[in-house]
Amino acid sequence: MSHIGNKLRAGFFATPQCQGDYIIKLLNVEGSGAWLDPTCGEGAILHQLAQAFRTDDCNIVTYGVELDKARAEKADEVLDCVINAPIETMAIQNDTFSLVFLNPPYDFTMKGVGDTSAERKEYVELLRNTKYLKEGGILIYIIPSYRYADHKIARFLATQFEEVGIMRFSEEDYDDYRQCIAIARKKSGKFKEFNQKLFEFLLQMDKEEFVQSKVASIEQFIGRKTWNVPSGDIIIRTFHSRFLAKADFAEGIRFSKGFQAFKERTKPRTLEIGGQPAIPINQGQMMLLLGSGGVNGLVSHGDHLHAVQGLEIVTKEDVKEEHVRDDGSKTTIVKQRTKRSVSVKIITPSGIVRKLV
Repeated sequence: MSHIGNKLRAGFFATPQCQGDYIIKLLNVEGSGAWLDPTCGEGAILHQLAQAFRTDDCNIVTYGVELDKARAEKADEVLDCVINAPIETMAIQNDTFSLVFLNPPYDFTMKGVGDTSAERKEYVELLRNTKYLKEGGILIYIIPSYRYADHKIARFLATQFEEVGIMRFSEEDYDDYRQCIAIARKKSGKFKEFNQKLFEFLLQMDKEEFVQSKVASIEQFIGRKTWNVPSGDIIIRTFHSRFLAKADFAEGIRFSKGFQAFKERTKPRTLEIGGQPAIPINQGQMMLLLGSGGVNGLVSHGDHLHAVQGLEIVTKEDVKEEHVRDDGSKTTIVKQRTKRSVSVKIITPSGIVRKLV
């Protein structure tokens, strides 16, 4: 399989530049506005389209969302506003963008708890991003040709859009990509008439022979049809991710007083033989340390110097347990238990050994 084919199987590929050149020839931009690519990759195609129409009187502001960090960083170099986040986490103002360029991943959504199936992302992203497109705005939708035959996609396009043009990639790219482009205008108003003819046409696109014979390539549309991209707002008031990136807070946490105090309190202490204990030791604890052999040493000084040694003595003993049954008979069970005792010995300055316990 070709390099392009491998990228397709991975669910991501950048729209070829030559297809962008053809799309430019099919658009008539009426004025300034905000354009969105919700799965923008490295941002090249949206930048290419917008740059072709920017003038002193036409300010096009480009917005992008990209999950992959490396691609988002590259997109940020060419687009005006890029957020590195899953599109599912985004809060975006509805009915605002003059143009939405949508080339979604060719994959399934993740199953949630209780879900019995996963939706294809081509449909989910079409449904999601149509909300952000203003009435009369232009959608450019690129997916594999056979996916247009999905009933949900076909019905949605036939209901929500008008002036729908379906076209194959040009000949130099179609054999590698097998993609088709839909350029369409979002309908206005609450009542939207269903386009039965378009619906039936799309349902047949799962057959490659139908696509080859009935779907014109994009270069054949040039000079025959153009789509007017309406002007609109260039500043989108709501455009952010609901997820908080940890990188945004790392520096603040690292140098905060609370974190510095936490580091000091949790810093390992260095054990110093003969030094002061980390915490005060009471008499009972000292006896346990002596008894277990954990502390051996000298007590007092001069003529009163004594050597002290603690030892833990472990023995076994039999314990009898007597159980009385309901009928009055008795059963004796012998269990062996571990018994621990403490022995503390002191050697006096005169050499006498005394056992305290």
